[in-house]
Amino acid sequence: MISVKLIDSHVHFHIGFSIKEIDDPWLKKEKEKWLRAWNFPEPVQINDFDKLSELWYQEAVRHSIERIVFVTSNGNENMLKVVLKHPDRFIGYAHHDPSKKDAAQELEKYLKKGLKGYKILGPAVNTPLNDRSLYPVWEVANTYEIPVLIHFGIMGAAGGTAYHVNINPLIIHDVAKEFKKIKFIVPHFGCGYVFETLNLCWACPNVYVDTSGSNQWMRWMPYELNLEMLFRKYRETIGPERIIFGTDSSWFPRGFSKPYLDEQIRSMVNVGYKDDEIDRVLYKNIVEILGMNR
Repeated sequence: MISVKLIDSHVHFHIGFSIKEIDDPWLKKEKEKWLRAWNFPEPVQINDFDKLSELWYQEAVRHSIERIVFVTSNGNENMLKVVLKHPDRFIGYAHHDPSKKDAAQELEKYLKKGLKGYKILGPAVNTPLNDRSLYPVWEVANTYEIPVLIHFGIMGAAGGTAYHVNINPLIIHDVAKEFKKIKFIVPHFGCGYVFETLNLCWACPNVYVDTSGSNQWMRWMPYELNLEMLFRKYRETIGPERIIFGTDSSWFPRGFSKPYLDEQIRSMVNVGYKDDEIDRVLYKNIVEILGMNR
């Protein structure tokens, strides 16, 4: 049995989360297939902030998760409340549209208050992420040397977004080159844009990937792909030092998605990761990025 230290670097604190009723029969079938494939229960809506906080704290204790990094939480002010509930276990990122007025000032405000990074949904931002108007946001992130996690690729469950100006991770090529103190994290192994993510990582050593989610986007690739292939390819290109573990956990009663952790460890073992490399992915890399070892 592998003994690991663990930080989940990609979790959502969703008050009132529920999966909407789906009318389209094909989309409904895809949702049901996903739940059945992972043996996940139907989500239960939780509207009580304190209850949800305690549920996540219990999950951290139960699964020996040293820190849970919440990347969204129904607004930045709410994220501060989350972090303050259990500062020994919870870390929070700011999350707001970088193109909105005073976005840079808002980011700096919440970094000063204690948030540790910044989360962006690329396909939800209508301004190109390399537009000069967004540079004040990158300047703040660069000054504070924080991680900036940006979702690229298809977004949402089946029926979601598949085309957008910010769907391709190469949109931040010039930004990542200019703002070298930002640790850009591309989640879900690039979420369908593997070639583009690898090219971005080749060009910019300050770009990382995270492993989070069910990665069901692999089913929609035009060539055969599985988790072992992804772990092998990223290890032999960017190395285990730039791969960060996450689950994309978000709702209860599922809570912490341990099946994702188990599958990822199994994939790493099967493709030859050494114990110290697994430790890097599951723990050390995000510790270094967040400056927790200072």
